[in-house]
Amino acid sequence: MGCLSGGCGGAAAIQATAPQMPSDGLTRCTIAKGEDNPLVTEWTASEKASLETQLQRGAVVVAYHGCEMRILTECPVRGAYAWKRTTTATDVVDINNADELYSKLPLGALKLEGELQRSGRLSVQTTVAGQLVLQGWELADVAHNPACVGATHVIGQISVGTFKLRSGGAVKAGGGVSVPVIGGGGSTTSEQTVLREAGDADKCKLATDQAPNAECASPIQVFLQPLPSQLADRGPPGTVKVSFVAGEGGAKWSVQVGDRKLCDTPCERWVDPVMPYTMRSEAGFLQKDNVADVPDLRQQLGSGPFVVRAHPRSIAALAGGVTATTFGGLGFAAGVTLMTVGCGSSEHKSMCTAGAITVPVGGLVTAGGIYLIVNSGERAEIVHGSATPRLGVGGRF
Repeated sequence: MGCLSGGCGGAAAIQATAPQMPSDGLTRCTIAKGEDNPLVTEWTASEKASLETQLQRGAVVVAYHGCEMRILTECPVRGAYAWKRTTTATDVVDINNADELYSKLPLGALKLEGELQRSGRLSVQTTVAGQLVLQGWELADVAHNPACVGATHVIGQISVGTFKLRSGGAVKAGGGVSVPVIGGGGSTTSEQTVLREAGDADKCKLATDQAPNAECASPIQVFLQPLPSQLADRGPPGTVKVSFVAGEGGAKWSVQVGDRKLCDTPCERWVDPVMPYTMRSEAGFLQKDNVADVPDLRQQLGSGPFVVRAHPRSIAALAGGVTATTFGGLGFAAGVTLMTVGCGSSEHKSMCTAGAITVPVGGLVTAGGIYLIVNSGERAEIVHGSATPRLGVGGRF
């Protein structure tokens, strides 16, 4: 199999160019999906252990959606990864804003965005000793296996070595001058903290042509080979593909079936429309969590592209609704009283007229207040539009 972009001729260069991106996470994740060589340094130890186990079993097939890469552990594909030693190389990736985060570390962007805002800077230092290169895999193994539903890529190569993921430290000063970190002999802006690390960079030079050193064998960067689009855009029979996103406020919501969590927003899943889904978001200190029921998805079969968007409860709308209902109700009651007194007497016709005006006005204000109260609670809505992912009914390939 031919080498992918960034191929086998040496240690893979870490991508460092960050395009300008829109501000919302869903769009950023969609754009990040075009990056086929994501770093996996921000993965947890258990996720990396799963990856290493799958590498020993055969070709690793994944579902990659920009900010998420899910290993399809039940999708067996023939093939093996051959070790290729390269010249030991060290790279440092600096991240100073959200655009760079989603571009350079898409798989960890949603988890690390809060840390970046707190510390002002993230950096990843990697040392690569070589690559594992996939050989002898067959596309037919993916195309004809129902367990491979949702597959988008196969891992063609993976760079291994050591890494350190840090937060804080040096930042850019005016005029492009770098401000040293604490202990560097200059002024400081923040302390540097190691968030995650693996391996010993000094052991990378001990790699042989047969295998990497055990202390320099952590997965660093994967090079993905896209699968035909019709393989990725299919789901199990009777399912629909839904994008779950957050509404105003940008709070993270978890999508759940009962007590089981499917994913955190923004995310896209093939789901069984018969099952009842809820979206839950933490509301903050001394507040009740937002819990919104997803509308019946069975009614959306064949209706076209849609997303499910969750909205938190609105205290402002609730307060406005209570105020409008109170004063509208008082106005309506006053109008009824005026009409009762004035319309039955020729001497008080002006009161009748005033009541006739006040009653409908009070009624409208009351109705508006009730509407605000009813719609102030958390809710999930289905939004249709061509810009959202396409809805389809899954079936056999």
